[in-house]
Amino acid sequence: MQKYINAIQDYIPNMRTLICVLGVMCIFTSCRWHEAKEVIITADSLDQNEHVIYDDTAALGKVIRSLDNPFGRLLMSNTLGKAYYYMGRNLSFINETADAAKCYIEADRLQIDDPIYRGRVNSCMGYICAQNCSDSLALIFYERASEDFKNSGNDWRYAQALLDRIESNVCIHNYITADSLLQIARTYLLDSAYQARHLETKGLYFYVQQQYDSALVYLKQGLNYWQFEREKSFIYLKIMQVYYDLNQLHLAIPYAKLIVKYSTNSNHLSNAYYCLMQDAKNNNNTELLSQYSHARTDAQRLLREYMLQDAEALPILEEYLSNPHPWRWVWITLTSILIVCILLALGAIVYHKRAHVAYQQLDQLSTHMENQEARLNQELYYRQFAEKLSNIVDRYHTPHKRWKEYTILKRDLNPWLHLWLRQLDTLPLSDREKVYCTISLIYSHMTDTEIAEHLCYDKHGIRIFKQRIAKKIGTTAACLLDYLRHLPIS
Repeated sequence: MQKYINAIQDYIPNMRTLICVLGVMCIFTSCRWHEAKEVIITADSLDQNEHVIYDDTAALGKVIRSLDNPFGRLLMSNTLGKAYYYMGRNLSFINETADAAKCYIEADRLQIDDPIYRGRVNSCMGYICAQNCSDSLALIFYERASEDFKNSGNDWRYAQALLDRIESNVCIHNYITADSLLQIARTYLLDSAYQARHLETKGLYFYVQQQYDSALVYLKQGLNYWQFEREKSFIYLKIMQVYYDLNQLHLAIPYAKLIVKYSTNSNHLSNAYYCLMQDAKNNNNTELLSQYSHARTDAQRLLREYMLQDAEALPILEEYLSNPHPWRWVWITLTSILIVCILLALGAIVYHKRAHVAYQQLDQLSTHMENQEARLNQELYYRQFAEKLSNIVDRYHTPHKRWKEYTILKRDLNPWLHLWLRQLDTLPLSDREKVYCTISLIYSHMTDTEIAEHLCYDKHGIRIFKQRIAKKIGTTAACLLDYLRHLPIS
């Protein structure tokens, strides 16, 4: 039995180190994850309550570094996805469009649970494409965003996504689809900002088809819904372009000046300065011509820089659409390995516990079997010992008178009681006391008085004699006989 126990002990792994390492990793990871969640909670609060994008790029970068691993992507995908989205927005604001596109892609791959965030991510990618006049590509992202917003139940965002789709369809001359989407968009009676954008989109629809009268009607109606001049820049641009295309430069100039005054869009400014240059040239105003020319050159330089960033972003977005999950199998493999490692660790812990239980059970079984064996051996010895005592009585019906001497008694009884007598000799008793113990054991059916008579002991002092013996060996007179019976195996 012991060899099986030892075998189990040999195969039980030492899990203490592994458990400690996993424990430290879990504590450290949980702390980092808690900090990451706090950052995103703050970002969400600013976005939802104050409509402000969280601009702490350092904190967002720390969140991304903490969570962008197989474990974080598996268990903290929402937090990581939002971190990438907010980082992309911040990068877009400083015109690092290519890096922003990469962030949006990562956010989209993580598939945030909230469909509004998924829609916003796709809208941002569509906007990058639209800014670089890649309207077919933009339309793909806008359609995905529209579907996400529709699933979210947010009418305002869904309606805005419809307008994005209309603009893209108009730019690629898909007027039938644009017209059907316009019919849907007109059913949403939302805030003034939406009404303004709906009218300017409708104006764009007619402008691209060179239906200038209708375009002017809707564009000018849209001006009444915008609250701030800077929001009217796109409408000013389209009205200016309508009048320029109609060879009515004098009507285009006021809108060009409004663009110069209120707009910061390099594309709008470049077009506005071009109109103003034409007007200055017609009026032979060389000073204004030179001024507008220099201003247009600056606007075009900024525009080229922005377009260069957008141009770098486009191949990234195109590649993403053609191969949305290039590392899918890598992540699946890594995640699978991680899960397997965790399962193995848990399995090892369970095995260790079960093996420990098995060891305890085997130990208990071994102890039980040993006790059972000892008990059986004891019972066998008692039977044999009783037979030996019976054999002595059969031979010597009564104590022999010569047994007053312990040496003679020991010589006569040694063939039967060798082991017992050897044990008796270890006790702190005199020879006379040993004689009494031996005789009382063999002739247990006799009374103390009868034994005293056979051995010529004092009949009245035998009880005191017996008590003295019992006290010497650590028992009582009543238990002395039982003590002597168990002496050989005590």
